[in-house]
Amino acid sequence: VPSQGLQPLRLDAQAAEHIRREIERAGGREVCFLALVGPDRVVVDPRPVARGNHEAVVAAAHDAPEGALMIHNHPSGLLEPSYADLAVAARVWEQGLGTALTDDCASRLYVVVEPPAPRVATPLDLDALEGLVGPTGPFAQAHPGYEDRPGQRRMLRLVAERYNDGGVAIIEAGTGTGKSLAYLLPAAAWALGNGERTVVSTATINLQEQLITKDLPMVHDLLGGELTWALVKGRGNYLSIRRAQLAAAAGPTLFETERGDELASLLEWIEKTEDGSLTDLPFLPSDEVWEEVRSEPDVCMRAECPHFQRCFYQRARRRAASADILVVNHHLLFTDLAVRRATQNWLQPAVLPPAQRLVLDEAHNVEDAATSHMGVEITRRGLLRLFSRLERSGKGVLPALAKELKSSDQEVELGRRIGERVMPALEHARRSALVFMDALKESVSLRQGDSVRLGPGGIGEPGDDPVVQDALDALLGTLTHLGRELNELRERVEADEARAERMEGRLLDVRSAEGRLAGAAHTVRLVLVPSPEDEASWVRWLEIRSRSRQANLVLAAAPLDLGAVLRDSLFGRSESIVLSSATLATRGRFDFLRGRLGIAEHGLGLMERAPELVEEVVASPFDFPSQTLLVVPTDLPAAGGDGDGDG
Repeated sequence: VPSQGLQPLRLDAQAAEHIRREIERAGGREVCFLALVGPDRVVVDPRPVARGNHEAVVAAAHDAPEGALMIHNHPSGLLEPSYADLAVAARVWEQGLGTALTDDCASRLYVVVEPPAPRVATPLDLDALEGLVGPTGPFAQAHPGYEDRPGQRRMLRLVAERYNDGGVAIIEAGTGTGKSLAYLLPAAAWALGNGERTVVSTATINLQEQLITKDLPMVHDLLGGELTWALVKGRGNYLSIRRAQLAAAAGPTLFETERGDELASLLEWIEKTEDGSLTDLPFLPSDEVWEEVRSEPDVCMRAECPHFQRCFYQRARRRAASADILVVNHHLLFTDLAVRRATQNWLQPAVLPPAQRLVLDEAHNVEDAATSHMGVEITRRGLLRLFSRLERSGKGVLPALAKELKSSDQEVELGRRIGERVMPALEHARRSALVFMDALKESVSLRQGDSVRLGPGGIGEPGDDPVVQDALDALLGTLTHLGRELNELRERVEADEARAERMEGRLLDVRSAEGRLAGAAHTVRLVLVPSPEDEASWVRWLEIRSRSRQANLVLAAAPLDLGAVLRDSLFGRSESIVLSSATLATRGRFDFLRGRLGIAEHGLGLMERAPELVEEVVASPFDFPSQTLLVVPTDLPAAGGDGDGDG
């Protein structure tokens, strides 16, 4: 039923025909579509995003625009939402989507939840913002030593225009410009006026501390209002209360006396700290102790943890979720982006809360940070951890699922399938992974801390060794077989809608494991048996890392050209992005930077409404010719010389 005063939604004739054809192509099974809603309330441009059987369809709404409509057919012709339909409708409503049902002929449309009306943004007043830092503004009045900075005011206008119009601004601003106020004022004003957060990413801790302790309080005073901000740190920076208590309970079986004293100090600190992160610790813990007590995702109980409300990491996430401005470092930003790429989650929280506005300060470091996170890797430890999550010593996802499959003869049979088919496949994969990792390490003679490049210009291809090739074939075969068994099990459990709903959490774990197994196989192939195209576009290497007693073999690859990755995952998915640094241009132009980062010459590229890219070099207020002196000593010894001063 449409909201009061709204015309009913109706399918465009071409849209209905397209839906009919796709359902026919799927053999009359359920097909899920994402469609746009025009201003006249006509539904247009449906695109199929998932296909399922008659009982269920996978909801795939990760990258849908706000105000879109998710549609799927009921082959029975009965347009009445099931409990699963209502659960999906509630979930995608939080992403800004409506939901509807249709029949196989697309002749009727039953709207379960109306799509929300698109938000209308309040544009920034550029003159008013510039006036805040102008000669007669409140900033000048509050600072007796104020000096007008035309470059700062110019940069502020450029940034504010991107907030109003969208797109990318690349701004080189010299030392002394006052860059941080120039981008923080528009970001804060936009958050207060439109409720949209901005992520500000930097390369250095010093700048992060300046933003948090000095610049953002200053912006708050200039704008008034209830501006909020948070410094976001990586999860490994936080102590886990539960893990610390478990470590303490293990007593001398875990640590020597010296480390035990260190752990006791950490337990005392837990009762005093509000932050719970490494930066708040009065001493630097050893790696051995910190690895036992830090927060990690694969051992986190989340809401089931007895310390969930007090958890330092979860409290930090809650603060970040409600903040207007998030300050992060480049590595955390690209960790978040890597997770989103792997899961195709562009709208829900990942490592960071979602944000459509981004400022990259110290942007000359962006390429290096992105390269280290936009690549792929698989490690010995990570692969074994995946297997252990499925089952280890009678614990894990599979035993838990088998325990729940008891309510009918059919479910007992499914539980038996886990023991007779899935568990043997898991053990074969686990054994083949160990054999493969040992064979690979021995073949390339790696020691702790070593790394070697593969392919031309490196050590060649380890797969040319018959022992490694046999182990590789066995590993890929067992990973594929295990993934197939998990998929078959999940589909059989999901065949009953009520059972699928009851076991949704466990099935999500199984689906996650399927995806991770496929990802592991893909990474192994990319590193060791790349296609000719991949060999030309990826740099590949092996390395040994050691975070504890056992060395960890790593297979890794990173794109030689980040452009396509960043264009798709970052620049094409943001409303506005500002890149700023004192050193971005090459001979006054930004062509090289744009090429390396994948920024199209005409803006965001993937966004039809994006304006042309804005690029500008803002001069420093300092008079370098008259205020600096370059001194070149002429009597220093040559590098590698005998030190007598002769060149």
